[in-house]
Amino acid sequence: MNSSNKEKISPTQIRRKREKEQRREDIIEAAENLFLSQGFENTTMKQIANKAEYSKGTLYNYYSSKDELYITIGNKAYNLIIDYTKRFIEKEIPGIKQLMAVGYAFYEFSKKYPNYASIFHDIAVKLPDLASKPKSKLSETEKEYLTLSNNYRDIFVQVLNDAVKNNAIRADKNPFMIGYILSTLSRGLIEDLLQSKDLVKKRFKLDPDEVIDLAFEIIGEGLKPREK
Repeated sequence: MNSSNKEKISPTQIRRKREKEQRREDIIEAAENLFLSQGFENTTMKQIANKAEYSKGTLYNYYSSKDELYITIGNKAYNLIIDYTKRFIEKEIPGIKQLMAVGYAFYEFSKKYPNYASIFHDIAVKLPDLASKPKSKLSETEKEYLTLSNNYRDIFVQVLNDAVKNNAIRADKNPFMIGYILSTLSRGLIEDLLQSKDLVKKRFKLDPDEVIDLAFEIIGEGLKPREK
C-alpha cells in the first residue's frame, strides 16, 4: 500500500493521545504519593481521584482498581531495575565480578529509588494470588508485571550460568542454591542497611558503601572455585 494512502493522524488525535497519557501520569503520581504517605491498605480509589484532581469515573476509565495501580507502579520499578542491571553487568566479564554487578545494581537502584526497592516484596505480600492466577484471568497490567519479573530473573540466571560455564565459581554446589543465597543475602543486607543507614553512620560510624563492598568481597571469596 502506498504510504500516501495511509490514514493520517490529525492534530486533534495527537492532542487527545497526549492528554490521555498525561492523565495516566497524573493518576500514577497521585497513587504513588498516597501509597507512600498512608499505605496501600488505607488508600481508596476516591482518594486517588481527588489527589489527581479527576472524577472517580475518569479514574476508572484508566484503572480498574488500586491493585492495578499498585502493579503499574511495580512495572515502573521493574523497568528501572532491569535497565540498571543491564548497564552494570555489561561493564564486567562473566564471572564473580558480573555476579557482584547484579548486587551493586540493586544497591544503587535502592539508593536512588528507595520507595521502589521494596515494592516487589510488597506486591508479593499484598497480592499473593497474582503469581498463581490463571493466564486467562490476568489483566494486561498483570501480564506485564509477571513478564518483567521473569525478565529480571532471567538476567540473573544467565549471569550465573555464564559464571558456571567459565568455571569462574565453585562447581561443587548447586547453581540454583548459589543463586538463591546470593539473592536473599544481598537483598536482605541492602534493605536493612538502607532502612537503618542513620544508625549505621552515626552509632557505628560505618560507611554503607564500604559495608556493601566488604560484604560482596566476602561473598566473592566464598564463590571462588575450590582447589582439588
